[in-house]
Amino acid sequence: MEEQNDEQSIEVAIRKILKEELSDQDDGSSSIDISQPEGFGNGIFETVDEAISAAKQAEEIYADKPIAFRKKVIKSIKDGFGPHIQEIAEAIKKETGMGTVEAKVIKLKNALYNTSGPDILQPEVETGDGGMVMYEYTPFGVIGGVGPSTNPAETVINNSIMMLSGGNTFFFGAHPGAKNITRWVIEHLNEFVYKATGMRNLVVSLATPSIESVQEMMQHPDVAMLAVTGGPAVVHQALISGKKAIGAGAGNPPAIVDSTANLDLAAHDIITSCAFDNNILCTAEKEVVVEESVKDELVKKMQQDGAFLLTDQSAINKIVHMTIQDNGAPDRKFVGKDATYILDKAGVSYTGNPVAVIFEVGKNHPLVTTEMLMPLLPIVSCPTFDQVLRTAVEVEGGHHHTASIHSENLPHINKAAHRMNTSIFVANGPTFAATGVGDNGYPSGSAALTIATPTGEGTTTAKTFTRRRRFNSPEGFSLRSWEV
Repeated sequence: MEEQNDEQSIEVAIRKILKEELSDQDDGSSSIDISQPEGFGNGIFETVDEAISAAKQAEEIYADKPIAFRKKVIKSIKDGFGPHIQEIAEAIKKETGMGTVEAKVIKLKNALYNTSGPDILQPEVETGDGGMVMYEYTPFGVIGGVGPSTNPAETVINNSIMMLSGGNTFFFGAHPGAKNITRWVIEHLNEFVYKATGMRNLVVSLATPSIESVQEMMQHPDVAMLAVTGGPAVVHQALISGKKAIGAGAGNPPAIVDSTANLDLAAHDIITSCAFDNNILCTAEKEVVVEESVKDELVKKMQQDGAFLLTDQSAINKIVHMTIQDNGAPDRKFVGKDATYILDKAGVSYTGNPVAVIFEVGKNHPLVTTEMLMPLLPIVSCPTFDQVLRTAVEVEGGHHHTASIHSENLPHINKAAHRMNTSIFVANGPTFAATGVGDNGYPSGSAALTIATPTGEGTTTAKTFTRRRRFNSPEGFSLRSWEV
């Protein structure tokens, strides 16, 4: 009975979240024409059962195709979306009202060109006197996904490339606040794949997303695995589904700055990364914890890099009441909005075009302990590095998501990386670098848009969405010896 009550309370929480998100959206009009392309199965269905049935039929054929066929599928997606990146970015911005077009262009390129493909799924072989053991990465089947409104098209593209590389097909539960651009991307993905390979419905979705459809999908017998991005309630719903689940949950990444840091670089990297897409990346710096001896100089350099220093406590309090709802959650009306928009709404005067708002507060301040997804950057100072590190661990909240440090002291970097225990840890750089964003010189495969912290997989790749299977041959095979 207790478990049933827990599940009912989770469902109530999910419904409340979605209701709030829907009520904060406009009519969802988009600059992209979302009419159905002609001449192919576009992957959009009216019911969950129809969509998953189509994906299941496609998967039974797709799973038998050679690796070269999968590579052809992935190439068609990259070639197809390449010319449309700018218009997709503009459509995301128009429909969701969050972030910046420039940042979305960068994120879309990252998702499209830096996501791991079939090449990452190389077999592993061991041989010896006892014969041969081989491990290969094979499909799960139909994977069910739920995505955020903060990165709608990016998530579809990134997850589709990873999952299709693994030989799976994919049902994507669109966020209601980004349903138009999500539908456009899925329709056109199917068009590109069909024209290149003749296959239909490798990625499917619904014409009208809803909380009921998400719950039905999670319980559908033909869905073999779940990949869910969202708040604790949605992730927990996936974890109690009885299926293999990849959960991408919340984070609250602190940026640590010690007394040895290159403060020019630290200020530039922190503000640039905090302001990127108006802080809607879950990996973005959400608060700074700094040694007191360098705090004033760091703040000064942050201002030089485009941050607005807010010192009026009444104005800080007003921003708290304005941006955090009574239930403790960020108000979606301000999520992903420009720093100037938030300052204007708070009645704060400023000059120029600040990209982030910084202010000094204590470690228990609500803007420190809440993942805001806004270009608001609280600064907490501590007398010693050990106190800085303890505070950073505390304010990260045990999410095991992302953290960073700015330091020239290698033992400090090592200790912080160990103690923070996060899926992503960055030293002396912007945290968005760890998602594959930027000119990092990394090979293809560095994109990390789905970061599975609650379930422990960390930054996902095509490998994450495969089964690792073992094949034994006791009578062979080894070139090093013959007699057994």
